[in-house]
Amino acid sequence: MNNMLFVLLLGIPGILVATTVHEFTRALLSTIFGDNYPKSQGRLTLNPVKHFEPIGFLMMYFSGGFGWGKPVETSGLYYKNRKRDTLLVAILPSVVNLVLGIVFLGVYQSLKRSGANYYLVALLNYMAYYNVGLAVYNILPVAPMDCVKVLAVLMPANQYFKYMQNEKLIQMIFLFLLFFGLITGFMDSITYGVMSLFGGIFGLI
Repeated sequence: MNNMLFVLLLGIPGILVATTVHEFTRALLSTIFGDNYPKSQGRLTLNPVKHFEPIGFLMMYFSGGFGWGKPVETSGLYYKNRKRDTLLVAILPSVVNLVLGIVFLGVYQSLKRSGANYYLVALLNYMAYYNVGLAVYNILPVAPMDCVKVLAVLMPANQYFKYMQNEKLIQMIFLFLLFFGLITGFMDSITYGVMSLFGGIFGLI
């Protein structure tokens, strides 16, 4: 039982790394595009304390990917190409999570084959899983996932306004399905499917 509890606790660093990298990437990109707000708020850092959000952390721990760090506040007023840069700030953090997850997957597979310490292997497995899982869940058009920010840019204003009128209802339905385990298995399958796909492409599996 103690060993099982310890293994479960190994998921915590994976969540912290995934959410910290996600929010830092957002802060870095917005800063590169001319926005000084993230830096002035102390968010241009890889310090996980600065990006920690307790509810998002717990959600991610118990759902396997649906969660978030403390959202970085950005201002598109400073962007030279507001539509393009806003899209990049919304999309690229998840791309970085995906890439990082695949890197961890490669290290995990290598150490697993070499017979490395069981707990180290488990830690790397969580690192891969939570990074890929966060990227997968951010595809969903459910607040506060990044897909909602993408829709704000790509959808006509009147359609986006109608969507936002139903945002709370959509979120409540999604959370209901999530809490009762009605979609977690499906989302897990997608996460592991993405890991298998890229693992196969890069010869990691």
